[in-house]
Amino acid sequence: MQALAPNLTALVGETVGARLICHAGSLVNLAKCPASTVQILGAEKALFKAIKTKHNTPKYGIIFQAQLVNSAQSKIKGKVSRALAAKCSLCVRMDALGIYYIYFRLIIEC
Repeated sequence: MQALAPNLTALVGETVGARLICHAGSLVNLAKCPASTVQILGAEKALFKAIKTKHNTPKYGIIFQAQLVNSAQSKIKGKVSRALAAKCSLCVRMDALGIYYIYFRLIIEC
């Protein structure tokens, strides 16, 4: 995983990164997804059910298993998952283009 997507691995870990890539189909397909899609990737069933019944949509999918989201307070988990999905989207695009180790600059910018 470190060889395929080092920036994504550094940000969310190997397990969550591998699940995101697997669910999207490939690293390039994941790079094409916007951050909002990355945020709810893995919760499509709940999303379509919420849209159908006009209830609240899910705030997170696979990204919920990341340590940053899991360790956040329950009030701000949605905000943390949205910010993490945005950073994941940037990291995946850098990995797909072959630009490595930009993750540390992204953390400094926060």
